[in-house]
Amino acid sequence: MSNTDFYGAPKEVKTRAPKYALSEAAAARMPMADLEKTQEFQQLTKKQQLFVRTYCEAGLTTGNYDSVEATMTAYNCKNLETARIMSYGQMSNIRIIAVLSRHFCRTPIEDFMVLVDRAIANKKLSMAQIQALRLKFEILGYPNRLPTMNATLGIIPQAVLEEEQEHRKSKRKPYKERRPAKKSDLDRAMDAF
Repeated sequence: MSNTDFYGAPKEVKTRAPKYALSEAAAARMPMADLEKTQEFQQLTKKQQLFVRTYCEAGLTTGNYDSVEATMTAYNCKNLETARIMSYGQMSNIRIIAVLSRHFCRTPIEDFMVLVDRAIANKKLSMAQIQALRLKFEILGYPNRLPTMNATLGIIPQAVLEEEQEHRKSKRKPYKERRPAKKSDLDRAMDAF
């Protein structure tokens, strides 16, 4: 797949817009020199660090945060389509999200909302993930109404179960007794002796 259209003009690649608008207090960005010293940035792989560095430096200089361009630079993609597809994975990586949260100076509640949105989108959310969200909420000092481990989630009262069983039994057809199986030639021969 080429990077040009039928007429030879460069193809336009769409990039994702930020999900949450930044508050006025978070309008300032953390400089790259400070960001590289953070613990979150140090936990990234070398390619992820290059991705974040390219993404943030381009955003700070031009005002346009382009994840596709950063992916092309960090991962040496052969074309824009491959870079676009890979950029979705990079922008949803939890470690990269943590670094970008520091760069954009997001408040803890804005950062937590990103995690909650990811949890909501997850079709197989486990109790461990819910407990991790609950713990983070408590650490941040926000009240929550997430279920606890002691909560009786999914337990159906015994009376309801018994009523359901009775209802199913009443719908069943009566059990027919089986006729005795036909005797085989061997069984008839054995009876004759």
